[in-house]
Amino acid sequence: MRLASALLLLLGSAAAAPVPKDFKKADDGKRIVGTWNVVKLNGGDEGPTAWFRFDADGNMQTLNRTPGDVPQQWTFTLDPKGTPKRLRCAQGNTAYDCLYELTGTTLKFGFITDKTKGLPETVEPHPAIVLYEMTRDPAAK
Repeated sequence: MRLASALLLLLGSAAAAPVPKDFKKADDGKRIVGTWNVVKLNGGDEGPTAWFRFDADGNMQTLNRTPGDVPQQWTFTLDPKGTPKRLRCAQGNTAYDCLYELTGTTLKFGFITDKTKGLPETVEPHPAIVLYEMTRDPAAK
């Protein structure tokens, strides 16, 4: 009887244990994969970029709405530890620090353009970032 009580107590406390931070990091890495349609730019209407596409291998593509435009190729890495979370993307020898917020089917993605203006504490329109707000494209693969 004591053994059964001890096992129940142990199992009950294991279920309430916090989720390891490494699991949360991997979670954003999996959740960001897919195609995201731009719905707002800098808190306003749709911008010139039609979509962003992230894959599980750290590659990112962007496509503008300009007729005849071809997808631009990037690489990216996530750093979900900060507040707000960080993403670094690179194209050739040029790298950009970014902020991101991923909630459900919404991705907010801000290119940091001017660190002298300070950084926002949340991923919202701010003079230091170019902010893209996107929704997941359910039809894209």
